[in-house]
Amino acid sequence: MATTAQSGQAPRRFYGWSNVSLFFFIQFAASGFVYFAYSVVFPVMVETMDWNRGTAALAQSIALVMLGLAYPLTGYLLSRYGVRQTVTIGLLVMLSGLLLLVSAVSEVWHWILIWGGVMGLSFALTGPICSQTAMISWFNIKRSTTIGIVMTGGALGGALAQPVLASMMDRFDSWRAAWLIAAAMVVIALIATRFVINRPSDIGQFPDNVDPGMAAQDALAAGLRPRTHRTSHDWTIKQVVRTPMLYLLMLITVAYLGTFFFLLNHGILHLTDSGLSGLEAASIIGLAILGSGLARIPAGWLGDQFELRWTVFGFVALMAIGLAGFWLGQGVVLLSAMGMLFGAGYGGMLVLGPVVTGNYYGERAFPIINSVIAPVILPFAAAAPAGGGYIFEATGSYDLAFAIAIGLLSTAMVAAFLMKPPRAPG
Repeated sequence: MATTAQSGQAPRRFYGWSNVSLFFFIQFAASGFVYFAYSVVFPVMVETMDWNRGTAALAQSIALVMLGLAYPLTGYLLSRYGVRQTVTIGLLVMLSGLLLLVSAVSEVWHWILIWGGVMGLSFALTGPICSQTAMISWFNIKRSTTIGIVMTGGALGGALAQPVLASMMDRFDSWRAAWLIAAAMVVIALIATRFVINRPSDIGQFPDNVDPGMAAQDALAAGLRPRTHRTSHDWTIKQVVRTPMLYLLMLITVAYLGTFFFLLNHGILHLTDSGLSGLEAASIIGLAILGSGLARIPAGWLGDQFELRWTVFGFVALMAIGLAGFWLGQGVVLLSAMGMLFGAGYGGMLVLGPVVTGNYYGERAFPIINSVIAPVILPFAAAAPAGGGYIFEATGSYDLAFAIAIGLLSTAMVAAFLMKPPRAPG
């Protein structure tokens, strides 16, 4: 098969799969033991510090707004310095924020400032856009599959973090112990980042290890073509914003992110309010995150095999069904199953959402589109944590919040049904 080895030289092993492994671990540590740790540490902080749920949840909402506002900076750094340097900066900011959480939080405004500002910035600089940009650069044929593999790392880390951090907080009788463990994981992630290579061209290789110039003369390589739509047009942002597809995707993104943010923030509190123990509630949320992880590789494979409108529709439907069962169900077994179903839907969308952008608008446009639309959509999704908390404080339950979330997911299902690849400008 046509590969990237230069004449007269021993071929270097294709580095794309090494990058997959590195980003898998970086997501495992930074996303799993930091971002997902919020769901198990936040309730303990609220109870220990006797904070108002709505006010304390403002930290997460502000962090999500900061995430959106900082995405243009992330896009600039990715374009100017590459993935490795961008993630390194983000992990250093994240480590600083975690150490501040351990040493400086005694009032709710400290928590809001550090988690909302410092950690929100770090999430933008280490978030999925970085690993997704790397996978889109290194893979074309197996793009969706590799994004699914990488994104599984964060979910598996989050599933493990839930019981581990809950146990450590119980053992040391302090929520600060959880953030110390998270800081240690970030240090290891920083070491892994030093081995990332930004683009295939940096070491004389090609996406998927296939030289496009030689592939035309190689029957085996020529047969390795994507089964789903890939744009051949070099889209500009002005052209992108004129396509209806972009706004359907934005609606879908607000729906699946907003409902997940709501459940991540208030899921344990909802379950303990319903009579479950803290450990049972943390385990159920951990299973939801595990379900998210287990679905990501299959979702990636499906995204490489079938038209994206149908796979997106299916995974949003899983979220809606799972959330309804999580809201109305009773018993640990049923709630665990519904949590995993919801998580599977979210995990699939976390993979397929960026794949839609990359496939429909191309590699160059991918980080630019994300840096432009994120400041628009994330504030809407960011309203979910604080909004859910204030709905509880006003009504005494999360019923209205669950109903709104399910309605939003239903609207996203309609948007997914209407999705089609945009036509390139004539």
